[in-house]
Amino acid sequence: MGQAMQVTDDFNEVLQQYENIIYHLINKFGIWDTEREFYQEGVIALWNAMRTYDVKRGKFSSYAYFMVEKTLLSLIRTKTNRATKEKNYLNQVSTDLQQVTTTIEDDNRIDPYLLDHIRKVLTDNQMKWFTLYILEDLSVKEIASREKVSATAVKNWGRLAKKKLQLIVLM
Repeated sequence: MGQAMQVTDDFNEVLQQYENIIYHLINKFGIWDTEREFYQEGVIALWNAMRTYDVKRGKFSSYAYFMVEKTLLSLIRTKTNRATKEKNYLNQVSTDLQQVTTTIEDDNRIDPYLLDHIRKVLTDNQMKWFTLYILEDLSVKEIASREKVSATAVKNWGRLAKKKLQLIVLM
């Protein structure tokens, strides 16, 4: 490392003298740093520059500028990649959800007039059975759990509903 700056040097003095580099680069890259994350990364980069600086390689200000710039660009790249991955994921989830919704709608198409007639004929509990068991394809146990009743009660709703539905079909 040659003649590296002593880490024991007062970092506060270095920060005070070269902090403008951090602000300049944040401004140059058009970074909106409301949580001061980029500023903090710039301070860390300045600290690392102070620790690893070799006098033989040139001026400290040039080295500090390079280190802070490299750190901020790396953070921008990381955040951009993460945002792109999140956007792609959300687009995929949205597409999948749309496909599932379309499939459910296609599978559950029922004549609205017939559905209205069924609603008029069935009791509330029988309609719950019809909606959950027939249209949503839930099991008797799932319906019983959801409605907080016994499986026997759900089976009874279904048995009575089936009799009424047979009459509707025969009409």
